Amino acid sequence: MDKQTIRMEILTTLKKLPKQKRMSYNQQLISKLINSSEWKSSEVVGVTLARYPEVETEKIISAAWDAGKKVVIPYSGRNRRLSFYYYERDTPLEESKIGLLEPADRSEEVPKELIDLLIVPGLSYSKRGYRVGFGGGYYDRYLADYYGKTISILYPFQLDEQVEDLVEPFDIPIQKLFIASE
Repeated sequence: MDKQTIRMEILTTLKKLPKQKRMSYNQQLISKLINSSEWKSSEVVGVTLARYPEVETEKIISAAWDAGKKVVIPYSGRNRRLSFYYYERDTPLEESKIGLLEPADRSEEVPKELIDLLIVPGLSYSKRGYRVGFGGGYYDRYLADYYGKTISILYPFQLDEQVEDLVEPFDIPIQKLFIASE
C-alpha cells in the first residue's frame, strides 16, 4: 500500500466516524494529553487549528490557555516551510489555499527553541511514531532540526504498522503517541 492510498482510506474512515464516537475519542485524547508529563512541563505548545475530519484541537487550545500556557500555530509558507506564531483568542486568522486557518499577522515568528511541545498532525502512524501526514512534507522539514518534545493524538484506527514499510530517510518519528481506546 502506498501513502496516497493510506491517506484516502483514513480520510474516508474519519468522515464516516459517528459523532458520538468522535466526541468520546476526543475527550479521551484531551484527558490523556493534559495529564501527561509532556504537557505539564511545557510552557509553549505548538498545535494546528484542525479542521473536520481531523482530530479536534480546539479544546486542547482552550486547555492550554486555561493552564496559562502559550499557544503557537503554524503558517505554511513558501518552499513547504512551516513557521509558528503566537495564537490568542483575538488573533486574526486567514484561510490558506488548502482551507487551513493560519495567522494573518506573521511579523513575529516564534523560534523553534521556544516551543516546548509540538502536537504533530497526521493521518496514520506506526507504533514507533512514524507517520503518514497530509502530504507535502511540511512537518518533516520542520522536525529535522526541532529538539523539543513531539507528540501526536490519534484514533485507534489510525495506528497501522504498514506505515513502517513506507518510511523514507527524511521521515522523523514522533516521540510519543496518545491513542484513544475503543
